[in-house]
Amino acid sequence: MIVDDRLDTVLRTEATGQAAARTQFRQLIDILDRLGLADADTLPARARDRFDSLRLLLGETERAAVVEAARLRSPAMVAHFAGISPRLAASAVRSARLSEQDWLALVPRLPVSARGFLRHRRDLGPEVDRLLARFGIGDAALPLPEGFVSEKAAAQPHAAVAPPRPAAAPAPDPREGIGAIVRRIEEFRRQRGHALDESTFPGEAPHLPFPGELSAVPPVMIDFACYTDGTVFAASGQAAPMLVGHRPFATEPEAPARCDATTLRAVRERRPVSGGRLDLEGAPAISGAWRIDAVPCFSAQGGRFTGWQARIRRPAPRPGVSAAQESARAANDDERDSGDRLRQMLHELRTPINAIQGFAELIHQQVMGPVSNQYRSYAAHIAGDAARMLAGFEEVDRLVKLETGRLGTEQGEAEVGAVVRRVLDQVRPLFEQRSVRLRETLTGETMVVALTDPDLEELVWRLLSVIAATAAPGERLALELAGDGEDMRLSLTLPATLATRDDAQLFAPAARGSEGTPSSLLGNGFSLRLAAAEARSVGGTLLRSGNLMTLRLPILTAFPRQPTGCIQS
Repeated sequence: MIVDDRLDTVLRTEATGQAAARTQFRQLIDILDRLGLADADTLPARARDRFDSLRLLLGETERAAVVEAARLRSPAMVAHFAGISPRLAASAVRSARLSEQDWLALVPRLPVSARGFLRHRRDLGPEVDRLLARFGIGDAALPLPEGFVSEKAAAQPHAAVAPPRPAAAPAPDPREGIGAIVRRIEEFRRQRGHALDESTFPGEAPHLPFPGELSAVPPVMIDFACYTDGTVFAASGQAAPMLVGHRPFATEPEAPARCDATTLRAVRERRPVSGGRLDLEGAPAISGAWRIDAVPCFSAQGGRFTGWQARIRRPAPRPGVSAAQESARAANDDERDSGDRLRQMLHELRTPINAIQGFAELIHQQVMGPVSNQYRSYAAHIAGDAARMLAGFEEVDRLVKLETGRLGTEQGEAEVGAVVRRVLDQVRPLFEQRSVRLRETLTGETMVVALTDPDLEELVWRLLSVIAATAAPGERLALELAGDGEDMRLSLTLPATLATRDDAQLFAPAARGSEGTPSSLLGNGFSLRLAAAEARSVGGTLLRSGNLMTLRLPILTAFPRQPTGCIQS
């Protein structure tokens, strides 16, 4: 073969199904295994990327089965799979067919979890066994005490070295079985004591601390390291047994570890994390709120991502601030960060749309020269679409500012009855076009709220336009305006298309085409959510109860009605 292009041929083929992905995964293993690479960092970058992409099609169990059946002869492939997950590490170690010199060079570079699987192999050679013993890895099976013969061996004819038991021997005492186990444990300890080099573990042998030996002071700072999938495999101090196995960067809602959105985005992009927020669930010593600093790690050769080195620390308590207030402040900061990112995105979108609208108006008005009527029509449609998009962006920006507390409605005085009647005159033709009967019950009481006339008119318009856009032809609805001396109440009957939805669906932006004639660019649910935010900004509410939508606003000035039967002079 003059040119070996097998790897390029496989990489040019796209795996479109699970069976094709399994075949390509095995082909890549066979080809790379034959290259005789000595280090995982020397694997071609395109091959590593294809391995990562195949993870989306093949589960870990299926990949582990393919690796175990591959009979790996390349130390680079064993090291590569040993660094992904414990399950793949076990399969790679079991399937490896390496020389003793390869094992001696590979063992120090393997993760701790992968080295543990080597104790089950008996074909590594004496030098490798001694190397594993220096790393503290040995067979965990208890040795048999001297002179022990199993029941199975005693029953076989060739096992004549053991004296036969009398036929009428009584059943063994259960306490003798416990004693045999104790003797095996003592024999294991004696053999382990002779095998270990005293210089390796001077003094008392290492052991896990019992609860009474743990420090009474919980840690305020912990260093730990993570695999590429974010699983902690090593931690400092006494927190190691409590923290190892956690996934601090998990995104699942039910996960015992939760990070703020900024930290998760930095982790996805493999950027350093500084001062992120982390909430842990678990042992009392590690549960609660933490601040996290983390840096991604990359191999010196090839720049392959190898995991994370991180430190968590308890946030410094502020005087007079409780834990609940601190959590609420952190949640508010997250909401503000999300709002800032959304507003930044809207700003980036406005710039090109403004340019498109400007060029369309230049074409429509023939500023640069004569244009055919057809292109002028196109330009007019484009300018109109751009204007609607910009209006939708303004509504989104207003909602973000209201929900994050960065914008309050302009204070003023507006008489509710006059505004409602004026808006009803505007939307009544929409109801008449669909033969919708709207029963109006308006109080004659004067009620003034802390909004300007344009703001209140826009708020009432949002509600009535949603009702008009979703009402079915011939439907009968009702509107009632009343007051109780403290609040004004505007109640609207929801059309059948809205009454069947729950609150989450009612206030959610609708998908394109999911509702007949939306009252705004982002749908009727968005209009209701914006109306609710505007009501909250002045101390009011917009709530749904059954098939009624009720707007409540506090009254600034209430003119009490005269008592019945009272005669004015």
